[in-house]
Amino acid sequence: MHISAAPDPAKVLIIDDEIGPRESLRMLLKPSYQVHTAENVETGLQLLQEKRPDTIVMDIRMPGMNGIDGLRRIREIDPHLSVIMFTGFGALETAQEALRLGANDYINKPFDAVQMREVIGRNVERTRLQRQSEATAHELQELNERLRNELAQKERLASLGQASAEFVHDLSNPLTIVWGYVQILAKKLEHSGDGNNGERSASSQRELHIIEQNVRLCRELLTMWQSYGRVGATKPKLVSISSIVQDVGRGVSGMASQNGVQLDCEIAEEELTVLGDPTQLTRALQNVIVNAIQAATEKRGKVVVNCREKDLYADIQVRDTGYGIADSEIGKIFEPYFTTKQGKNGTGLGLYITKKVIDDHKGSIEVASTLGVGTTFTLRLPLHDK
Repeated sequence: MHISAAPDPAKVLIIDDEIGPRESLRMLLKPSYQVHTAENVETGLQLLQEKRPDTIVMDIRMPGMNGIDGLRRIREIDPHLSVIMFTGFGALETAQEALRLGANDYINKPFDAVQMREVIGRNVERTRLQRQSEATAHELQELNERLRNELAQKERLASLGQASAEFVHDLSNPLTIVWGYVQILAKKLEHSGDGNNGERSASSQRELHIIEQNVRLCRELLTMWQSYGRVGATKPKLVSISSIVQDVGRGVSGMASQNGVQLDCEIAEEELTVLGDPTQLTRALQNVIVNAIQAATEKRGKVVVNCREKDLYADIQVRDTGYGIADSEIGKIFEPYFTTKQGKNGTGLGLYITKKVIDDHKGSIEVASTLGVGTTFTLRLPLHDK
């Protein structure tokens, strides 16, 4: 199965004029973090610019520029970086001043090793989550700007009629997923003062990853449609269809839970590889799985996605427990603009696009449905070198 690359080790900057505490802290953190040290604030500020640490641990009492002045300068450079102040002088007013100026934690010397590791871990996670949120927000803003500029110049694409409608439909699914996860994160931020910060932070990381995946998909779709009609199609490449199914399943899981639908993804352990275009295959699978969730929503039902090898093909089955499709309609579902979602914002292009993509990949798509019971779509794609 697809394995993500390990993240870069977190960086911690220690600023302390005393070599004893500075080295003790460096040795304590060295097994888990990339540690940089400075004996004064001026050197620390230079390292901050060069190394971009995830957390700073800084003594308050130092000759020259002290920790309080250093904290002011750090906040001018990076208002969201986690800063932990510590000192051998436990003056309450000094701690209050540090916290008022934006310190995130305050620890007395001599520090407790277990407590220090816990505080460092919490603050590193806080900084990384904040930076990931900012990067995602920037990506969304940039995407929005690209979309506005592109749509303003879409006279050529609009003249193609159906292509324009497909373009809008393609962006609809990933943007719906992005919006759903933005709402989930917003609710968590509203309750940021509650307990279980560690659990919430890990969950928020997963949700931000899904948002980033779908923003990236929107960008790829936009690039694909920008090149629409140009000579020279994209060359097919080896694609892990099992990883795509897994990523799409993770992406729509929030949408399923928000709609009261149980989503189960059963994916083969071995990687299933096909020759094709990952963006096209993602849009095809997303259409089918989103359709299934929408079909099961009214009954608060269930969607099961299977991906396995069968007869030299990647066999992908999407089964829902919705109300099913009437026999009189089942023969029309792959036609453009035909929809069973009357009054529910259905465009009638999702399955048409999916069939076109699967046909382009020399595969097949079949549907079986029973009214009142549900519907099953089976997509088959030829495995590479099988």
